Amino acid sequence: MFSITRRNLLVAGAASSLLAMTGVPSAKAQGAARRTLRIGMSGFPPAVEPVLYAHTATRRLAPQMFDTLLAFDQTSAMTLRPALAERWERVNAKSVRLFLRKGVKFHDDGEFTAEDVAFTLSPEHLLGPDMAGKVTAMETLDTIEKVEIIDSHTVIVHAKGDDALLEKRLASWGSEIVSKRAFGAAGSWDAWTAAPVGTGPYRIVSQSLDVEVVLAAHDDYWGGLPPLEGIHFRIIPELASRVNALIAGEVDFITDLSPDMFSEIEKHPELEVSGGPVQNIRALNIDTTGPILGKVGVRRALSLAIDREAIVQALWQDKLLIPNGYQLPSFGDAYIEDFPGLAYDPDLARQLLRESGYNGETITYRLLNNYYPNQVAGAQVMVEMWRAVGINVELQMMENFAQIGSKPINAIFDSSNTATFPDPLGHAWRVFGSSGGNVKEGIWSNEEYFGLGEKLKETADPQARRSIIRRMLEIVDREDPPCVILHGSGQFYGKRKDIAWVPGQTLDLNFGPFNAAHTQN
Repeated sequence: MFSITRRNLLVAGAASSLLAMTGVPSAKAQGAARRTLRIGMSGFPPAVEPVLYAHTATRRLAPQMFDTLLAFDQTSAMTLRPALAERWERVNAKSVRLFLRKGVKFHDDGEFTAEDVAFTLSPEHLLGPDMAGKVTAMETLDTIEKVEIIDSHTVIVHAKGDDALLEKRLASWGSEIVSKRAFGAAGSWDAWTAAPVGTGPYRIVSQSLDVEVVLAAHDDYWGGLPPLEGIHFRIIPELASRVNALIAGEVDFITDLSPDMFSEIEKHPELEVSGGPVQNIRALNIDTTGPILGKVGVRRALSLAIDREAIVQALWQDKLLIPNGYQLPSFGDAYIEDFPGLAYDPDLARQLLRESGYNGETITYRLLNNYYPNQVAGAQVMVEMWRAVGINVELQMMENFAQIGSKPINAIFDSSNTATFPDPLGHAWRVFGSSGGNVKEGIWSNEEYFGLGEKLKETADPQARRSIIRRMLEIVDREDPPCVILHGSGQFYGKRKDIAWVPGQTLDLNFGPFNAAHTQN
């Protein structure tokens, strides 16, 4: 059980008050000539309403358009800071009181109040269009019971049970605050997602399917004048085309750069490479419901046959983390540092295949054309590694995620998962939990894992949590693998040197005044 003491409350209150005094950045951009930033991006967002999707393209746009109540500072410590809530305090093990900023304006000039918080975190919004909860937000916000309005700028957020991570949930993906009035005026989810209204530093102007998304500065932004006049996201699927567009001056910034293209960028004195490892794990999801991939031995063999060090060295210039299990070091007390590393053991892979009765049946690998950097090259390397132990994997090229997910899947396919807050409940649970992505797709289920996750939600004691987490790691890694863990992810970008911007710890982009380029003295 989570114990809230008077000392806990005093420490939390003092910390949040101190952060509140330092929460708004110095506005270096004020008075300076502003530009419209042209970005070459690999894919079009399925929607720019962050409750619905965690797709990479959606997360490129969400931080420009929306704010959360609390936010992470995007340093390696991922410390909480004030955002739309200028300070906060624990009420008890289930509840947090938040004091909201006054004078905050939505993009349509409406005033931000407690009503917007209550609506955003209500089932009407969080559960999505079909009210079934099969949306990104419910992967981390399913513990929220209700928002109690104290006055126009004070709320108490109540969890369903004891929740030591409630503050972190309020800074996670899907918790971005939207306008209650504008949502109601839109009249439907389709109309709303065409032009959602937030409080972020940029507002949406237009979006053209698979072509572009155009944003303009929200000059009444509470955090200071946005550094840019606008942002023009152009969809350029092919990496080589994005690189050429940057070199030719057609765009100022490109996403999803792979290391083999670094030298092309660095040949040009006005350009540079930015980015690095992020709080994300790349993996191959497995449809465990079929006759072949339903066998644990086959799934384990797929993992044991992969020489991850060779892949990271050859394709990523040794710049990426190879995790020990489905976890990240940033989890702090929740990181099991002595959990066994991901093994490369071809002999054990062959043994497990024999014991499983695998006879060379074809395993389909549904593959997109480099939606992730080095995706095709990595897949081709892995196919050869699998062949070396006797696994017959066939690549099947897909055009989009809808084709990837067409039923029956009966295949393996690429995925990535960002820690929306630094804890297993903000990472592995998002995908493998009872309302996670793999479960929603109907491709994996494990009742013991689900029960452990529910217990973890209400456990605050670090040692008790570590015991639960270790068992959850064992299930995912060995006993009932829902995926093949590949490696940590990196996000690398090509950009003009005269663009003041610093990458964060996630795949989110942030071109607002809170980017470290504008807050550092």
